[in-house]
Amino acid sequence: MEFDAGTWWLIGILLTFLIGALGWMVKRSLDKIERKLDSAATKTELEKEVGECKQQIAEIQHTYTTRSQHQQDWTECHNDIKAIQRNFLTKEDYFREQAKTEKKLDQILNLLMKGRLSDE
Repeated sequence: MEFDAGTWWLIGILLTFLIGALGWMVKRSLDKIERKLDSAATKTELEKEVGECKQQIAEIQHTYTTRSQHQQDWTECHNDIKAIQRNFLTKEDYFREQAKTEKKLDQILNLLMKGRLSDE
């Protein structure tokens, strides 16, 4: 098989294009790697973050509440709410009692007014 000059010319252009595309891909990949390395944390920053995480873990362990303790506290709170609902007045009851008191005060005032009028 023999190739003429036009075929070699075409093969040369295709190889040039492929080498250029390959070079562009390698450069793009290296640029991405370089950007990631620039944004990566330094060793001191990493150690600082690890120290902060350890401190937070220690604080959480110090203030940790067990599930059984939490359940017991929740039950106590729930029982307190039930006791409050049983023992305290509702808003409507309060207004009803206030109305009764005002009615009695009005009756007393009327009796006093009648007594004053009869004295004159």
